[in-house]
Amino acid sequence: MKEVKICPDCLAEYFPQIETCADCGSALMLPEEVKKMKEEITLSADQALKSPVVIREGSLKWVNELFDVLRNSSIPCVVSTDDGCKKSCCGDTYRLLVSADDSVKANERIERYCGEIYPEIKASQEMISQGQCPACGCTVGSDRTECPDCGLVLLIIES
Repeated sequence: MKEVKICPDCLAEYFPQIETCADCGSALMLPEEVKKMKEEITLSADQALKSPVVIREGSLKWVNELFDVLRNSSIPCVVSTDDGCKKSCCGDTYRLLVSADDSVKANERIERYCGEIYPEIKASQEMISQGQCPACGCTVGSDRTECPDCGLVLLIIES
């Protein structure tokens, strides 16, 4: 039987000559590489953090990117994972954890990083703070949750 490659994020299987996942763009790995990576993630999650808290969840690619950002900023963190369902229809859940004492500093660093890679976020926040819709520039009140002109949702209220 021919060897297959697996996407570490969504667990899709591919022929061995394929290099990247068509669904999420992640680099494909051999099954034993995926298994080793999961073991390493579990080991790093076993490192002690004082009162660990989850600050982000997402794909392995995104969580590892944020992990590198925090580590380069000397903020101790670990990545943990829960296996997806056994039917192979769900990918694993990856979480970035920091100690409770570092959570504010870590969140601030991640927000700054997101602002660096997505500068339009800062521009949108400035427009909203000035009472303008970031999509169409229409004047909106500070109490509005939606732009009256274009319908852009400005505030998500969780119930």
